[in-house]
Formats: sequence, C-alpha cells, structure tokens
Amino acid sequence: MAGGREVPRADEVIRRFFGVERRGVTGRRTERLLRAEDDLLACLDEHAALVLGEPELALLALERQFDARGAAARVADAGAVLLLLPLYLEESQWRGLDYEDRRLRIRLAEPLAYEVARVPALRGPETGAAVWTVEATVEHAIWMLRSEREATRRR
Repeated sequence: MAGGREVPRADEVIRRFFGVERRGVTGRRTERLLRAEDDLLACLDEHAALVLGEPELALLALERQFDARGAAARVADAGAVLLLLPLYLEESQWRGLDYEDRRLRIRLAEPLAYEVARVPALRGPETGAAVWTVEATVEHAIWMLRSEREATRRR
C-alpha cells in the first residue's frame, strides 16, 4: 500500500485498459491489440528486476512456478507500468510485426500512462515524472517511426 491506499497490480490495470480498447473492435485491430497487450506483459516479465524490490522478486519466483506468463504483472503494482513503458516503446522486440503494430503501440502508451497516473495511491511527483518520461518517449518514438518511414520511401 502507498499512502494508506491499495495500489492495483499492473496486471489489473493492463487488462482493464486493453479490454476497453478492444470493445467493439474486430479483425486485425483485435489481433494487434492482443499482441500489444501480450508484449507489454512480456516486457514486464523480462524487466521485472528493474521495478521490483527483493520481497517482490521472491514472490515473483513463486508466482512463476504456478504460471510464468504474465507473472511479473501479477506481482508488480501499477506504477511499474509507467516505469517500463519507455522500454516497451524503445526496445525493438516489443515493436510488433509491422508499421501498424508499432503505430498502435505508440498511440496507446500515453493513454495507458494517464490511466495509471489516475490511481489515487500513485499520485505524486514521482508519478508525474514517470508520465513525463512516457510522453517524451512517445514523442521520440513518433519521430523515429516517421524517420524510418521516410527512409523506406526514399529507397
């Protein structure tokens, strides 16, 4: 608990956010959203040591024995999402299959960051700084996507 209030797990926030995004969506868009969600959960699993303390890492080891997939998101609090969104946007293995996947992930990052920032127990200067980092990373990712697209067109 932070500030006397319960902080939701990262898994809860991610699943709720992507569930809302998938409402009324069909076909390729649904597939892209499912892949984006799965990759975000995998990113949390891969980088758990960056956002979890020793007690949480011990709990994570136990959680992985029951179900390894998404274990870090079930252990980490929602604030971990804010801290790892920049890695999710910048590391190539989380960019998706194509330009449209990449564009979707970039478009979703800020709304997801704002969703996490609205958690009452997470309000504070650290959360504001983490949201700012996500916003800056989104701007950089947009610039990179445009640059890559332009370079591809010139060939």
